[in-house]
Amino acid sequence: MTTQNRPVKLIVISFSILLLSSCRSSKLLGSWEFIDLYDGAVTEIDTLKSKENNSRYGTGTLIFNKDSSFTSMEEKGSYQRKNKKLKMKYPALDTVVMNISYLSKDYLLLSAGKDPKTWFYRKK
Repeated sequence: MTTQNRPVKLIVISFSILLLSSCRSSKLLGSWEFIDLYDGAVTEIDTLKSKENNSRYGTGTLIFNKDSSFTSMEEKGSYQRKNKKLKMKYPALDTVVMNISYLSKDYLLLSAGKDPKTWFYRKK
């Protein structure tokens, strides 16, 4: 490779990394339909994919916006995502730290607590 092509190659590699990281973050954005709540930390989605929303815990939508805001059960807040941690801050309440147990373009599993609970969401 010539010295002349190195800057171009470096720019292409940097741009590719930026695109890949933004695609990963964008999976969280949008509306998620609450399906059910489970005891324990659930990390596998295969057995849950066919589950319908008939939870005894009710229904709801969780919406993540590009501006790092979210809406859950008509309450608005802000969020920060770092790797598999999701910090959700409601006004006048403590920050809730959730673990992203699973995230794809169609499904989201969030877990939290010392005796963990897992929230299962499907993309709307």
